[in-house]
Amino acid sequence: MKTIPVEVRNGLLGLPIDTQLPPGSHLAVMVIQEADGDAEPQALADAGGAFDFLHEEPDLYSDADVVPGRKNPRFAGPH
Repeated sequence: MKTIPVEVRNGLLGLPIDTQLPPGSHLAVMVIQEADGDAEPQALADAGGAFDFLHEEPDLYSDADVVPGRKNPRFAGPH
C-alpha cells in the first residue's frame, strides 16, 4: 500500500503531478476533516479493535515499580 498526499481545492481532489499508478491499481480516499483531526487516531484505533486485547491483559508495571535515579545504561547516554 502506498500513501499519496492529496490536496483539496474548491472541492476537487488533486494528485501530485508526478503520481504514477500501476495498471489495475485502485485508489481509495479517506477524508479527515480538520476539526476531527485530534480525535481521529483514537477513533480509528477503537473502531479497528486491534488493541481490544489490552483490556484483558494485566498491568505489568505501575508507578510503584519506578526506582528513583535508576537508569538503563543503554539509553542513559547523551542524546
